[in-house]
Amino acid sequence: MKLFVNGEENALSFEGKTLGELLDHILAKEPAQGNFFSKIRLNDEEVSSDSPEIRQTPVFQIETLETEIASLREILEKNVANARDYLKRLLPGIQKAADLFRSGSEQEANKFFLNIIDGMGWFAEVMETIAKVNDLQTEAVVLDGKNFQARQEKLMEWTEQMIEANKNNDWVLLADLLEYEILPYYSEWDACLPEILSDKS
Repeated sequence: MKLFVNGEENALSFEGKTLGELLDHILAKEPAQGNFFSKIRLNDEEVSSDSPEIRQTPVFQIETLETEIASLREILEKNVANARDYLKRLLPGIQKAADLFRSGSEQEANKFFLNIIDGMGWFAEVMETIAKVNDLQTEAVVLDGKNFQARQEKLMEWTEQMIEANKNNDWVLLADLLEYEILPYYSEWDACLPEILSDKS
């Protein structure tokens, strides 16, 4: 087995039987590097260190294991940077979809809309990770007078309304929801993400 930790080959002696035991051993031996795995590639395939199934992989099945270890701060910075980069593409896409729905270009608008729905799901996962890494209770994260949980619930309502409007071919309602509800929602997140980092400085 070839083992790499943060890009360097590592000749770690290990007597356990599963990948999970090996990962725990690596973290214990590398305390200066950080507290968490930010990336794991098992036999050239990216996997999650939290997956019980992956953690049960027998050591003898491992040909190569590449790991990246990071601190909470580094993981937080990476997630915030990813979220901000994504919002730079998502925000204009939301406006473009609303404009296309209003102009009668439903087919093209629907391509944007499907990407927006996927992006909203991805962004929600990233925000959950940021909240966990930042050691914040989601109820405590307040933005524009609403906590994180309340904002997520409101977003779910809007998402359901958008899907219903799309099903009913109500393009005006869909355009209004995108422009007047969804766009401001994500613009607020874009404005407050840097503050999450400054709170942890």
